[in-house]
Amino acid sequence: MSKKKRKVNPWNPLPPYAQIEEKLVRSKGFSSLKAHTKWLYVEFRLRYKGNNPRKIILTKDEAKKFMNKATFKADCRILIKLGFIDLVKRGGFYNQPHIWGLSKRWEKYGTKGFIEVDIDKLFPEILKKK
Repeated sequence: MSKKKRKVNPWNPLPPYAQIEEKLVRSKGFSSLKAHTKWLYVEFRLRYKGNNPRKIILTKDEAKKFMNKATFKADCRILIKLGFIDLVKRGGFYNQPHIWGLSKRWEKYGTKGFIEVDIDKLFPEILKKK
């Protein structure tokens, strides 16, 4: 039996894809990020399915496939600090993963209206930088 070829519309991207606004790419905060931090943000956006902006799960083991564990932690801290993601629910106990959320705080980065999150209050002592 021969397989039927599926017609693919070249103008309609196939999932999964990450839609990132030009306004975000041109923002002051995003332009200050290193390349691996930007790719981590793209990974968070790939996990956004249109109805879960505050229920994104990306574990350290999953992140290990494309970056070092220490780099993952540091990059998450930077993305939180600049307002690109938020830590919605902290995991850790009984192997529960962190639940992340996409944030719009980056839009006000560098202005008086920017809400700065105290990262040290989010993470326990064991995860803080030494």
